[in-house]
Amino acid sequence: MTNELQLLIEALEKKKGVLENILSKSKEQGEVATATNFDMERFDQLVDDKSDLLNQMEQIDQGFDAVYHRIKDELVNNQAAYKQEIGRLQQLIKETIDLGAQIHATENRTKDSMSNALLNSRQELVKRRTTSKSVMDYYKANSQTTFLDPYFIDQKK
Repeated sequence: MTNELQLLIEALEKKKGVLENILSKSKEQGEVATATNFDMERFDQLVDDKSDLLNQMEQIDQGFDAVYHRIKDELVNNQAAYKQEIGRLQQLIKETIDLGAQIHATENRTKDSMSNALLNSRQELVKRRTTSKSVMDYYKANSQTTFLDPYFIDQKK
């Protein structure tokens, strides 16, 4: 039973490490998103890295669940005997939940930054198109008109 509890603790510690890496990648992604020169390749690489980390975390969770379901009854019935291990598990679960909340907040900030950057880019594009169209219309209008002599000519000299 102690070995299984140790496996659960190790799984949660690994999960915590993976979540810390995801948080780090999310923060870096936010920095890339808010930079003046948006680096799409770096942003995509960070997304891929986070995807790999999420797959690792899913495997860890599956292993944790399998071990927990195997020892759940024993653990519930003998809580006093495993008080120290249960306390460590609870602490690790709390830390992983806190990391999950930090990741969620960071992802929302990154999403908002990306939305604002996209909106600004669209507005800039529309402004450029409008300016370009106005200039083209002006030149087109001027090239189609032929030079006319002044209509009123002073006849008195």
